[in-house]
Amino acid sequence: APPAIFILGLPHPLLPYRPPRPPPPQRAMQRLRRIRLRRQAAAKYPDVHINDREANRASRFPTNNITTTKYTLLNFIPKNLLEQFRRITNVYFLCVVIITLIPAISPLNPLTSIAPLVFVLGVTALKEAYEDFLRYKADARVNGRKYTVFLPDGGTRRKASRDLVVGDVIELKADDTLPADVIPLCSALPSGSVYVETAQLDGETNLKEKLCPSALQNKGRDGCTALRGTVTGELPNADLYQFTGSITPEGESRIGLEKENLLLRGTQVRNTEWAVGMVLYTGVKSKLSLNQKQPPSKFSTVERRLNKCVIGIFTFKMFCVVVVTVLTAAFHANDAQDAWYLDFEGESAAFQAVKNFFSYFALLSFMIPMSLMVTLEVVKVFQGSFMEWDKKMARDPHNVEETGCKAKTSNLNDELALVQYVFSDKTGTLTSNCMVFHQCGVNGTVYANAGEGQLREVVQAGGDNADWVREFCVCLAVCHDVNNPEMKNGRFDYKAESPDEKALVEGAEANGFVFNRRTQEGVHVTYPDGSDHYFEVLRRIAFTSSRRRMSVLVRMEDGSIRLYSKGADSVMGDLLSGSQRNTDLKAKTFDDIEEFCRTGLRTLIMGYRDLSEDEAAQVLARYDETTAKEGEARKKAVDVVDDDLEKDLEMIGCSAIEDKLQDDVPGTIHNLLQSGIRVWMITGDKMATAENIALSCRLLSRSMEIVKIDTPKSRGDLLDTLNSKKVKYCDGDQSKRKVMGMIINGSALNYIFELTDEEKRQKRKTTKLAEPFLKVALMCHSVVCCRVTPLQKANIVKLVKEETKCISLSIGDGANDVSMIQEAHIGVGIFGKEGTQAARSADYAIHEFRHLRRLLTVHGRWSFVRNAQLIQYYIYKNSAVFLVQFWFAFYCGYSAQTIYDDWIVTMFNILFTSIPPFFYALFEKDIDDDIIDEYPEAYRNVQSGKHFTYSSLVTWMLLALWHSLVFFFGPVLMIANEPFVYDGKTAGLRFFGAVCATIGITTVILKLAIESNTWNVFVHLGIWGSIASYWLFFLGESFLAYFVPTQYWQFVAVVTNPNFWALYIFTIVVCLAPDAIFNFMRRQLYPEDWMILQEAKKTRKLSRSDITEMNVT
Repeated sequence: APPAIFILGLPHPLLPYRPPRPPPPQRAMQRLRRIRLRRQAAAKYPDVHINDREANRASRFPTNNITTTKYTLLNFIPKNLLEQFRRITNVYFLCVVIITLIPAISPLNPLTSIAPLVFVLGVTALKEAYEDFLRYKADARVNGRKYTVFLPDGGTRRKASRDLVVGDVIELKADDTLPADVIPLCSALPSGSVYVETAQLDGETNLKEKLCPSALQNKGRDGCTALRGTVTGELPNADLYQFTGSITPEGESRIGLEKENLLLRGTQVRNTEWAVGMVLYTGVKSKLSLNQKQPPSKFSTVERRLNKCVIGIFTFKMFCVVVVTVLTAAFHANDAQDAWYLDFEGESAAFQAVKNFFSYFALLSFMIPMSLMVTLEVVKVFQGSFMEWDKKMARDPHNVEETGCKAKTSNLNDELALVQYVFSDKTGTLTSNCMVFHQCGVNGTVYANAGEGQLREVVQAGGDNADWVREFCVCLAVCHDVNNPEMKNGRFDYKAESPDEKALVEGAEANGFVFNRRTQEGVHVTYPDGSDHYFEVLRRIAFTSSRRRMSVLVRMEDGSIRLYSKGADSVMGDLLSGSQRNTDLKAKTFDDIEEFCRTGLRTLIMGYRDLSEDEAAQVLARYDETTAKEGEARKKAVDVVDDDLEKDLEMIGCSAIEDKLQDDVPGTIHNLLQSGIRVWMITGDKMATAENIALSCRLLSRSMEIVKIDTPKSRGDLLDTLNSKKVKYCDGDQSKRKVMGMIINGSALNYIFELTDEEKRQKRKTTKLAEPFLKVALMCHSVVCCRVTPLQKANIVKLVKEETKCISLSIGDGANDVSMIQEAHIGVGIFGKEGTQAARSADYAIHEFRHLRRLLTVHGRWSFVRNAQLIQYYIYKNSAVFLVQFWFAFYCGYSAQTIYDDWIVTMFNILFTSIPPFFYALFEKDIDDDIIDEYPEAYRNVQSGKHFTYSSLVTWMLLALWHSLVFFFGPVLMIANEPFVYDGKTAGLRFFGAVCATIGITTVILKLAIESNTWNVFVHLGIWGSIASYWLFFLGESFLAYFVPTQYWQFVAVVTNPNFWALYIFTIVVCLAPDAIFNFMRRQLYPEDWMILQEAKKTRKLSRSDITEMNVT
């Protein structure tokens, strides 16, 4: 037996101590963590053998076949059904179908529930199948493109894109689309350049220059097609703007590869006759595929509220079922035993109650409209199409297809009417992003007409500042990423990724320093005297949003080496040499920058640094050393060398670029503000620039009391400032407060969003600074956030969205706006000159900011009014007609006998009452668009969402309850004295049910007619055609005795009975007259805003002062 000390689990005094083992689940997690870390440490993209399929087969690279389809022929039905039955309403109706399939408890023919469910599932499945078929055709078109592949034996073969594998050497011709991520080996251009258009990746139509490694370009076409060796690349990732790798030809040294040496899948070859490249990443591992992610799912307020309403209706239905079940048990226990003719012998009260519970569960199931979801989804698709067809939302009304709005999702159409906060980017969103070189400051001197050739005159005239001006112009003409220009109409046409780059090069050209061509080794610049000068480019350091600067290391014609650099003043000031950091020149230049910013100009600082041959050789050697590293280690090593190179700069001057506002931006912002929408402008510009733009676009005004929060000294200093502003503006007498605006700096936002260690330990979601900042900001008419990063943009939206619980919308045009767009409830992208990444990631895409006004106040408003009425009407009509079954239970001994014919029940939602609300939701307009545009305050009427609230739904349900009573008890009174029909027989159950159905269906259709404000041919067709379809259907089934024996001759029995016609007219009047009278009295005594605006449309007697008196809270 073991010693007691081991039984107790205590350590033995003579044995070494071993810590207790963790429990099994914890041990398993630790083991998995170790395995994952080992895999991450060993993660490395396999070496690729050039043009050697056998050697590459062992690495099991993915195929190049691209599949974006959601289904296959084998899994379509099960997968689609699985997705559809994730909706709780479909599961609910499936349960109803199961109940109706049990003859012992089903009061209905199973077809009454099967047919509507199959209809709903079928319509959705057909829609999914069509969309997936379009994806399949697109995939087949892409995978079937043919390319020339160079075989190891020296021959060639045409292969489809799907058959390409990693390591293949292929030929690319002009206008070819890249089938995979490819390393260019050589090209037809002597410089080794390959020009590509990346519109499919980022939407930018400007050509980008990619480079073949010079050592391989020198081998020529034949040498590259016969090339052997290995290529090392980083692990596949989604970053389009980063790549590191190396290529090692057989018997030669390693050659470093960077982002300029990678052609991405989806790009198109332009201005290059041919190029030879090696396939590196294929299929799902290409950067294009890795970037094709589904956007975050967004659900509208109407959808969320509808789900809760369905639960409420289900609860009410279950209440009715329980009431009938209890009464069933009481009736069976007290009265049914004496009624021998009911044949209840052998059935207990409990059994009968349980049986009737399921029977009435199926019988009253139609109170929840099965086809509502499908109708709402189809309606939203059409509403989105109306937005795309709207000529007033197109940049070119004659080309709506290409320049109009794009509705990327239809789920949020009605959400557009509830927006309370708009967060907007500035550059390219409010401004046109059409940059013009306007002014500059060189060596402390401002040249106000620099964009008109003033600098050329200074250089030609000579003088003390001529050399500095020449150096400034050379920096503009050399330090850039502009592609080789084309000559058009006697001038060079420059293409650049950034409009700023293009403007600066055009500014240099305007002053006689013309960038005329680029080679792989350098750039050529023509001086004002006509002489051509060559600058050998030793190293080019690209601009990034994190670095906020660009540099180029060049060898001058005299052999000297110089680094030219340009960037934002926020970073360039710290890179100046020690002798210039505190000089009058720096102070004067920064004063000039402030003055430029006050007039709304964009600024950059230019500088240079001279390097000796030894210094340059050391720097280039350090760059060469980084090629031995891979992945993130190489990127970090390159960044270190870049930072060491870009320092000790001598300031040359600063540039000022003008970016004009887009058309009607001030009017659009003024309209949005009048609509009750608060607008925040979020930009990376300086505070002075941002303030000037905000004033010019009427976001801020001189009469406002503007709260400015600039760069704080510390977190505590910012907290004191915010608390003082809070006390001053939020805790005082609000009646005397002026209209406020706020301007806040990005450095202050850093403190607001960055949690301290103590706040992290407290597990706070926001900092202590967030509360006072938000309280002051929400009091403001509008807010301007400047000097912000892309992450801060998203954080601002997230803070306001979560703390206010209000609907937010973000709008931008660049890739740096994507996070902000996806964070908001609604994202709107602008097709801009910075590409279409914002438009592609948004819910809606437009071409100009002014289109946002119509998108929100017209289409958004109409969509919300239509969808809200559609949902409530659907619930009303089903409840009104099928609550009759509940009242009938009190007359049939709670036997679950159905009062309606099974075919009438089946076709009720499919045919009789589906078309009118569909056309209503497409064409209803409570007020016209020109009135909305003239009186934007009308937007506030729907902004609060009062058209669809729980109280409004209860009102519709009470109306349905009243109408159901009339539908049932009207016919009850008619047959109370056993009226005779035409052949002398008395009315029976089928006659009674037909009368109830006829009255009910006609009344609910005419109820929609009373609610309609817009009448056109479709609305007329829907309403009168639906009533006619019911009568024709009733007529048809009355003469088809073989198929519907219970309805045989019922049509004749009903229409030949004069009591029916009297009741028909009387019940419709009783039901609808109060509604019409109520609507009339409300319009006369308590009119809503839209009612007054309707009259304004007709009479044109409404003045602006009348609008201010409206109740638009």
